[in-house]
Amino acid sequence: MKSNIIIALIAAATFASCSSSKTYFSTQIRRKVESSGTPLTQLQYYIDRDVELSREILKDETKVTSGIVRFENGKNLNIITLKKNTPGVCTKVLPDKILVSFEVGDDKFLTFGKTKYATDTDPYKVLANSWIGDYGSITYEGKNYFIHSGTEASIMIKTSELTKEEVNKRKMKGRVITGSTNPTPAAPVAPTN
Repeated sequence: MKSNIIIALIAAATFASCSSSKTYFSTQIRRKVESSGTPLTQLQYYIDRDVELSREILKDETKVTSGIVRFENGKNLNIITLKKNTPGVCTKVLPDKILVSFEVGDDKFLTFGKTKYATDTDPYKVLANSWIGDYGSITYEGKNYFIHSGTEASIMIKTSELTKEEVNKRKMKGRVITGSTNPTPAAPVAPTN
């Protein structure tokens, strides 16, 4: 009895892990999704690794809208973290890139797209306005932030999104004879033995 329960739990865990598998979103995947007629704004996206955005808080700023404030090396820093597998939605579709928002609000999005030397099978990566060494400079909430970790961050979608099929199904209602003339019923046939 115990072994049957253990086998059932293993099977359930295996099924759950298979159904939640994800695929990196690339130019090739984008073409496949678009050719199926599915809008990119209707997909659920996921970040593939932890990302940290930070910016120095200026002395004349009175309020920080999101993230945490940390005092580091004599500076007050506003830090926003994005954890691996956080779901996001596409808010805008552009050629070779999309804007993905992981929280509600104006200007709260990251840009993902095809990098300069990427092939069609390479995943869409986070894009920055400019790069200073290993740090990417981006605009978030209308302010300048730096990406300290997660500069190679990519987005993923559920693999099941690629195999979705649209099925139109209906049931036939049947037909009945209309009008005043009824055909003569056939004579019953006697059973033969």
